[in-house]
Amino acid sequence: MINIETAKRLIKRAMLANIATSKKDLAITPLVSGKHGIGKSQMIKSIAGELGGVCITIEGGTLKEGEITGIPYQFKDESGLIKFRFLPYYAVERIQAEEKRIFLASGKTVPEDTALIGDQNLYALNDLTPEEKIDALKSHKIKPVIIFIDEINRTENTVYKELMNILLTRSVNGYHFPWWVFFVGAMNPSTQTSLYSTNEMDPAQLDRFIKIKVEESSGPWLSFAKTSGIDETIVSFIKENPKCLSESSKDLEDEEKPSPSPRGWDMVDTLLKSEPLLRCFFTAAEDDKTLVDKDLKALVSAKLGSAISAMYFASLASAHAVNPEDIFSDDEKLSKTGPKIKKLSPAKKAHTCDLVLANLKDNIEYVMLDKNAFGKAKKQLAAFVKMLDSSTQLLFAQKMVSTNTDSGTPLINILYDVFADDVIKMLNLSEETKKAILKS
Repeated sequence: MINIETAKRLIKRAMLANIATSKKDLAITPLVSGKHGIGKSQMIKSIAGELGGVCITIEGGTLKEGEITGIPYQFKDESGLIKFRFLPYYAVERIQAEEKRIFLASGKTVPEDTALIGDQNLYALNDLTPEEKIDALKSHKIKPVIIFIDEINRTENTVYKELMNILLTRSVNGYHFPWWVFFVGAMNPSTQTSLYSTNEMDPAQLDRFIKIKVEESSGPWLSFAKTSGIDETIVSFIKENPKCLSESSKDLEDEEKPSPSPRGWDMVDTLLKSEPLLRCFFTAAEDDKTLVDKDLKALVSAKLGSAISAMYFASLASAHAVNPEDIFSDDEKLSKTGPKIKKLSPAKKAHTCDLVLANLKDNIEYVMLDKNAFGKAKKQLAAFVKMLDSSTQLLFAQKMVSTNTDSGTPLINILYDVFADDVIKMLNLSEETKKAILKS
């Protein structure tokens, strides 16, 4: 959980990452989760103000079916046939008008009757490079629009589906929003024990967002209170009694855990690569390397989970595990990979063991078809084991005992003689097991 000021910075980084990449069909949409009244709406409006743009807030909890996508109306086309169209929500009309103005100001023209028909939006200017998009926003030639959909999970079921469709497809009734329109969703905490009456998001839906959990903090609120003219007695009381700022209840918290996915890693790649390009949108203090590193770790953690985030960033700061393909393509003494293995930390050696084990599980029976190749592989494996400390040797042997090949054969049956006698003794195998292994 993070406070409102940190969340504001993280949302801004995640949101702007969309214009700093050339990837197609991958939108990074922040989804803010936090208790009511902590300032989610004001935070998004503040981001829009810093970028010189506007924030259009859609109160999801008050919408009725059809209000967001529009209501149908009947008209006659040029041939006199009766047809139907949908009048878009007022925010969409405003965006369309601004989109057309920007397009015409660039000196381009399209036939009026084809500009917004079908899935292709000819006013969008989506062919700009990331650098051109960044320059357009930074120079204020284009003012960004943030569509903030609040309380997305406190809506009627039909409205919820309409809002989710807009957030995930960035379109409504066949109209695709231009690149300078950003989307941010907000939701109240949703758990099985939550006090909020909410719609549940399934894992596939959540995977398309980057969920940022925000907690209340007295510090930012006190700053807001002082500038807003709130009575000094209230300010003084909250300062002395910060727990009285809002209700504290576990049933009001979001306990949902983020999890990794291929799409999630793709988003992380975009976030990490976009950061250097987006520094012009942040202050010098916000661009400080220590703070940037902290923000990126928080974003990766929000998307993939804290454990995987920690593992990933730890891997950047130390030598990488050795690839098993490199080990088994080396000579019998591991002349090339051996020095690398010896320099690894105990944790990285254990990681390398896991990779080697997975490789053996998938390939050893195929290698056994070639007697010479199998003999070499066993010598390479024996050389690898000798480079491990005794505790890692034992851990590797224990895992091998419990791992079977794809055909169901225990790996230890095939590679029993690779391990030193003292390691085998430490495994505490029964005499029957040892005899069965030797017999096989």
